[in-house]
Amino acid sequence: MNEIDVLQAEASSSTLPLPSVEEVPLSLDEYVRYGRQMIMPGFGLPAQLKLKNAKVAVAGAGGLGCPTLQYLASMGVGTIGIFDHDEVSLSNLHRQILHTTERVGMNKAESACITVSANNPSVTLIPHPVPITPSTALNLLKPYSVLVDCTDRPLTRYLFSDASVRLGIPLVSGAAISSAGQWAVYGGTTKAGKRRACYRCVWPSVLPGSGGKCEEEGVWAVVTGLVGTGMAGEVIKLIIGKEDPEPLLHLHHLCSNPLIRTIRMKGPSPKCIACGPDASITDNLDIYGYESFCAGAMVPDVDDESGLVDGVEGERLSVKELADLLNTDSALGSKIHLVDTRPPVEFGICSLPGSINIPLPTILKDPSSLPMSEDQDIVFLCRRGNDSQIAAYALRKVRKEGQDDGMRVRVRDVKGGLRAWSRDIDPEFPVY
Repeated sequence: MNEIDVLQAEASSSTLPLPSVEEVPLSLDEYVRYGRQMIMPGFGLPAQLKLKNAKVAVAGAGGLGCPTLQYLASMGVGTIGIFDHDEVSLSNLHRQILHTTERVGMNKAESACITVSANNPSVTLIPHPVPITPSTALNLLKPYSVLVDCTDRPLTRYLFSDASVRLGIPLVSGAAISSAGQWAVYGGTTKAGKRRACYRCVWPSVLPGSGGKCEEEGVWAVVTGLVGTGMAGEVIKLIIGKEDPEPLLHLHHLCSNPLIRTIRMKGPSPKCIACGPDASITDNLDIYGYESFCAGAMVPDVDDESGLVDGVEGERLSVKELADLLNTDSALGSKIHLVDTRPPVEFGICSLPGSINIPLPTILKDPSSLPMSEDQDIVFLCRRGNDSQIAAYALRKVRKEGQDDGMRVRVRDVKGGLRAWSRDIDPEFPVY
């Protein structure tokens, strides 16, 4: 006899009618699965049914997206669309907790679905392993009632905000880098019918440096976990009608006390080009220049060969040429001055023998103060061949502008940096 038969048998001797199986709003498994949250005061069966009927779109299955997706699904959000066209990488596993070592190289949206469905097979997961673009955003996001931005790209944040305004639904957006993060609810209306500010109202222009990536600046895994969990909490509150009466911005810093500070956000801006009375952004998002608008904050993907700034033939070394120079230098005496421009903490992780550490900010502050001697080669080196090229360019510029002391000094940098060294010269050299 199964559980439904037992319930029906027990009810046959009761004066209360037993609802038919079709009338039972949750499966018996779901009553057990969600029981610990349904017994919470003010929650109950009605809130659980709201979650089951909700459709949430989550952009990004990375550091923020993983805890957000885990909690939304485990609490019973019925349909979740997961948008991420990136692949799982080993360097991200310390914070992207839905993925595994065995899935390195797999699409993140599809990998997240595997883990989340293993935890709760009763939710509907829809992976979208494609980028969301201005021309596709509204059609892709239209089926959903809440949008969640867990990406690290300013372009996506503004695109999601504009889409939420056009669709008339709220956006939960957050960010985390290094040891700090923040999250808030934007757009849509509160339970009291009060309109929230959209993301553009609060952040009308892209903040310089807001396009920094964890790959370059680092991040504490627990910071993304806390911020992502906070974002999931905001989504849950929106769905069950328990959101904050006044829109709030939550600020977290791992080393602060208190750990989280909350400030009240301003209301909608009458000058906002997305939701204001004279808004210029329409349903045709494709005509709005997101790339140019966010260009100031975007960190470019640096090509190992071309680098960031224009170089002159002979000023850039391949790692093979560097290896040959170092071998020659060891045989003939010290002529190569190898300067590693990474931060001290990265230099402490790994470095080439004979290199010295002078961080890029120190070099840029006063390039002429670098130790130099007659007939010497100064070779700048960094992690990817980016900062080293900037350092070399700065030193050459200073020497050309009248601060040249007459010494014959050759200034060069290494294309591809230490990553290229590990790839092409020494496979045992650590990559982080």
